[in-house]
Amino acid sequence: MHYIDIAPSRPLTGLLTYAHDERLEVGTRVEVPIGKSTCFGFVINPDAKKHDGVEPKNIIRVCDKKPYFSPKNLELYKWVSDYYHYPLGETLSLITPSFITKKELKISEGATSIARRDPLVDLTDEQLEALRAMRDDVEQSKYGSKNLLHGVTGSGKTEVYIELAKDAVAEGKGVLIIVPEIALTPQLINRIAVHFNGEISVLHSGLTPKKRYENWMKLATGKSLVCIGARSAIFAPMPSIGLVVVDEEQDSSYKQDDRLRYNARDLSFVIAKIFGSKVVLSSATPSMESIYNSKQGKLKYIYIKNRVRGLCLPSTVLVDMKKARMGSYNMSQELINQIKETMDKGAQTILYINRRGYSHTIMCRACGKSIYCSKCSITMTEHKKQNLLLCHYCGAERSLPNYCTYCGSHDVQSIGSGTERIYEEIKTLFPHARVVIMDSDRIDSKKKLEEILDKISKKHVDIIIGTQILGKGHDFPDVNLVGVINTDTMLQLPDFRSSERVFHQIMQVSGRSGRMCQGKVVVQSYLPEHFAVSRAVHNDFEGFYSEEINNRKEAFYPPFAVLVDIKLSSISKKDASSESESISKDILNIINKHKITASILGPSPSPIAIINNKHRYHVLIKGKSRSELNKLIKIFNSDYKRKSKIKINIDVDPGTLF
Repeated sequence: MHYIDIAPSRPLTGLLTYAHDERLEVGTRVEVPIGKSTCFGFVINPDAKKHDGVEPKNIIRVCDKKPYFSPKNLELYKWVSDYYHYPLGETLSLITPSFITKKELKISEGATSIARRDPLVDLTDEQLEALRAMRDDVEQSKYGSKNLLHGVTGSGKTEVYIELAKDAVAEGKGVLIIVPEIALTPQLINRIAVHFNGEISVLHSGLTPKKRYENWMKLATGKSLVCIGARSAIFAPMPSIGLVVVDEEQDSSYKQDDRLRYNARDLSFVIAKIFGSKVVLSSATPSMESIYNSKQGKLKYIYIKNRVRGLCLPSTVLVDMKKARMGSYNMSQELINQIKETMDKGAQTILYINRRGYSHTIMCRACGKSIYCSKCSITMTEHKKQNLLLCHYCGAERSLPNYCTYCGSHDVQSIGSGTERIYEEIKTLFPHARVVIMDSDRIDSKKKLEEILDKISKKHVDIIIGTQILGKGHDFPDVNLVGVINTDTMLQLPDFRSSERVFHQIMQVSGRSGRMCQGKVVVQSYLPEHFAVSRAVHNDFEGFYSEEINNRKEAFYPPFAVLVDIKLSSISKKDASSESESISKDILNIINKHKITASILGPSPSPIAIINNKHRYHVLIKGKSRSELNKLIKIFNSDYKRKSKIKINIDVDPGTLF
């Protein structure tokens, strides 16, 4: 009889020991009894000891003969569980695919094809120099090497890391390439698959359970050596990993914002330490943390300053909307003139706005009140085409009113704009233009995304209207004009990363222009003097970094501080408020007792105080040492008695303070 430690898919801090007549490998999924029910779990220690006086229950069944991950993969998963303070069993349950029976799936066989070693005739001198710099492993130790590949938009960063991927595969090692959005995977797959005879696996949340399981097991068994995917692909179970690429590394979507609140970009460094991998963070607008770490010598910095084919960056016009001559509700005459000129040349235009729907909300001109969601402390967004008001936080909806629900006045109007309203204006101004919208309302499936991208590539589209998705790595060679309608609202948000996000968005979407010929950009702003806007317009990355890093240092925010945000929510405002006060006192007592260098902000209501009828409070902890804050939270977790009426989430390195 063998005794085996199992991590069950339950919110338990420890492992449970079970008995089985055969020794099982680490990573094997099993079904076990727990209490009066059963659950799935994973083998963590196949050589456990029987506890005195306790007779372990038997494992009910072994779900699959092949382990879901290797012992080295388990090192990463354990680190994630420990650092983000999430039970190991639940961590494994979230990151692994659902169990599929043999009747449901027959995994296709076949070995991974090794990449052809093509000569590098298509790379520019700058690309070759960047490649040589990252191939130079003089500084690489058993803990891998860490590189920041900073290149202007259109400089060919992808081609550089494809060559590094070929190196890794030629050595029989795995390659992991993660991107910030599922929508980016089709284009990237097409660009990379030709170098590996199509033998790549894809992992992201949009796959069917069957396909995700199939791809996961191909990677776990070494039948596939190249994995491309979104955030969750960072957990790909490759037994050996030679290269990890984080494309658009600055993107906020690499941070999971519920349950297991990990950051995929940061986990690339843990993989490097475990596997001795090479890590490449790639971006045209690197995050403040990455630039700071490169200046501290923690990342090797490689810069590509020129676009391929000798093209210049697009010329940019900044329109002060306080003084501009308007040609429509949202667009200056300057932007409209540029759109007309671009269409006359047969080129394409991108119009970027950071909100979907028709308008921000509906407001009464008589009493001045807006329509708020009945479940959240936020206004509802108008979706004119559907004749609905929608809450983008809880999903609540209601029909569009023709009168004010507060005072009864019929004098109600739309306030602000989204993609639908821009579409309406464009069709009025240019009735014969072929226009598409790219936002999460329109792109809710892989098929719809591919249909839109196909229309754009075949030049069946004149104007593309969209949200942040447009600036995330898409390559539109025929786009010659980018219009930035409005990003100013983000500068008003109470978040220390607001300026950085605005700067990144303007820079990224501007970079979609002029991939084949000299491009143009028109940026409209009501705050043209703000340094995030003005520095982006002048493509002044160093100037922005200098101002922003000083602001962060003065306010003691990352990269100078380490943050942990304890988030509470409850149907009862009183309970949430009272418990946040109690937690704040507990944290302060731990800080004083154990002499931990940290401070507390709050407790206070979250910026969006109510979501889905839950009152939200948070306690923000600031410190200098990750290990000290980790110790603090472990002590807090061991002593804290959770209450059923209050939900507590611990967010280590929060991406946003909302």
